[in-house]
Amino acid sequence: MSEMTSRERVLMAVEHKEPDRVPINFGGGICTSIVESIPDGRIYTKLCESLGYHDRPDPVTTDFLNIVLNVDRRVMEKLGSDMIPVFPGTPVIKKEADGTKTWDRFLGIRIKRMGYYDEFFDFPMRNMTKVDELKDYPFWPDPKDPVITEGKREEIKKLREETDLAIIGSTVFSVFPFNFYSFMTGMDRWLMDMKLNPEFYFALCDKLLELGSEMQARWLQEVGDYLDFVSIYDDLGTQRGLFMSHEDYLKFIHPYTKQIIENIRKYTDAKIYRHACGSCYDVMKDFIELGIDVYHPVQPGANNMEPWKLKKEFGKDITFCTGIDIQRSLPFLTPNEVKEEVKKMIEVYAPGGGLIIAATHNIEPDTSPENIIAAFEAAQEYGSYPIT
Repeated sequence: MSEMTSRERVLMAVEHKEPDRVPINFGGGICTSIVESIPDGRIYTKLCESLGYHDRPDPVTTDFLNIVLNVDRRVMEKLGSDMIPVFPGTPVIKKEADGTKTWDRFLGIRIKRMGYYDEFFDFPMRNMTKVDELKDYPFWPDPKDPVITEGKREEIKKLREETDLAIIGSTVFSVFPFNFYSFMTGMDRWLMDMKLNPEFYFALCDKLLELGSEMQARWLQEVGDYLDFVSIYDDLGTQRGLFMSHEDYLKFIHPYTKQIIENIRKYTDAKIYRHACGSCYDVMKDFIELGIDVYHPVQPGANNMEPWKLKKEFGKDITFCTGIDIQRSLPFLTPNEVKEEVKKMIEVYAPGGGLIIAATHNIEPDTSPENIIAAFEAAQEYGSYPIT
């Protein structure tokens, strides 16, 4: 087969057909990128220097979790990436003298450095329990804020015309309501409110869904015709299983995810890319029922997430974006061992299409540049079809 464009390669794999090679995603989505944590977690800088790119722009990172947003295009090309993310604008965060950051125009969430990462703390709705309190909350975002769409259509149109990369639209708006529920109340409250205060739970989720859907709609009306994928996020699992019973998932989570996807479908034909960490075996059928096209990250060390099992049971209905384990392989194996593991993942997942090779989350500071390079070299070396 002749060499395909990146966009053709990715879309063909998602249609469960075999392209020229398995597509690769490095930096092509908010959770398939790499961390840069100053001063002592500069893994992105080390990777660039190992590849000889000393003239790269300074990394721009997310306001929390320190994910690099502007991965150098040369690095992406060297590692074989076929995908690239685009983002809406978000309100400028307020930075205080002690390093604390506050999204005072975006839900009032507060962030500070904890270890390597900038993380949420001091949850602003921690002590809020009554539905009536929600209407007076002072930090609801303005869905009509012009920063969301300003200049974005021209930016993404240019990217579409000048590259053949598959474009994935990543927004925090699709993280409403569940991750943001926990960012505003604390994760314990998110889980307990379902059972102990369901009236408040549904009221807050409804409000977050309303805001997120309106902002998502405004952005997609501007750029949806240039996107190949739209990502949605919300973590559902631990290493051992779901955060909740499957029955509770269907009651408290599933209907909201369905509405988020239905809202996206109004404005774009882009495929749906779903991120959910942990053991998500028990909801794979639900993901497929919702029309999710791609599932990331597929953590191989989590319960019931064995590659052969997922491929056998669900591989004809959903594409897996996975293959490079950041928990056990990248930090602890040798480069040759990393290559061998990636080869095995390709042998399991790739036949018949339905695989995008990616790290199982953002690559962390405990990883060597040599192992990162080895992993993506293996993806390019062993990913050519037919897979033997």
